[in-house]
Amino acid sequence: MAKHLHIDPFSGIAGDMFLGALVDLGLDLNAVRSALAALPVQRPYDITTQRVQRHGIGAVDLKVQLLDEDKPHSHHHHDHAHEHSHGHDKPHTHDHPHAHHHHHTGYRDIMAMVEQLDTTPRGRERAAAVVTALAEAESRVHAKSLDAIHFHEVGAVDSIVDMLGSVVALELLEIDELSCGVLPISAGFVRCDHGLMPVPAPATAYLLEGLPTLGVDRRGELVTPTGAALVKALCTRFGPPPAMTVRGVGYGAGDRQDPKVPNLLRLFLGDANPAGRLGPLDTANEKPAASPLSAVN
Repeated sequence: MAKHLHIDPFSGIAGDMFLGALVDLGLDLNAVRSALAALPVQRPYDITTQRVQRHGIGAVDLKVQLLDEDKPHSHHHHDHAHEHSHGHDKPHTHDHPHAHHHHHTGYRDIMAMVEQLDTTPRGRERAAAVVTALAEAESRVHAKSLDAIHFHEVGAVDSIVDMLGSVVALELLEIDELSCGVLPISAGFVRCDHGLMPVPAPATAYLLEGLPTLGVDRRGELVTPTGAALVKALCTRFGPPPAMTVRGVGYGAGDRQDPKVPNLLRLFLGDANPAGRLGPLDTANEKPAASPLSAVN
């Protein structure tokens, strides 16, 4: 029976929220760290998690922390007035041919990392699809070829970790199929190197083409480029959850405390029922599921 993951983006989706929600489902984060350890990223980093609450709902808050900086490098769902220059959970790509004092990671560099990724052939195929989806959207925004798309060294680290780590996680959890609910489109602006950009960010807007969306009366970035790339590349169906027997529910937290809506991403993990038939739970031979608390490293 196929293992299915349904994404419920009632408050949007970002890459680190997705990976955090997978940890909440029981993912062994140390296995993800191990799978990514050999990749030649520009800066040393660690992946940290902590239990938090949003509107009384427990969730995993996951961050990619650069080891040579004092604070975790977390981007998404901030109040944009206090953000650093990129403004997103993941960076806008940009092309600065004269900025030699910065290290950049290009599309081809990341695709080379995909080939080295310690995962299954399906995992590498999924990873390539996610990276390409994001790069193609950014190339449309900036009217550049894929080879001219680069990520700034700081943002590239957590973009790579979120994209490739999420795909590794799906393989570790043996997830065969993914679906996603309606994606919320909010309002406002996000600050990046190029100045203020409208929400959804231009790359996100391109990635949302062909996906079901709903305008919501909220300000600030809800769907980020990395989150949109994961959905675009990995999900094969959209709308309400398919017929499935739910085996677990996981929550990944965003940073901003929203007074109206819990800033969370919810995932439903279960067994797909392809004919739409709902049968009784087969619990006779099942072992108790591991507590999500034990999965937070």
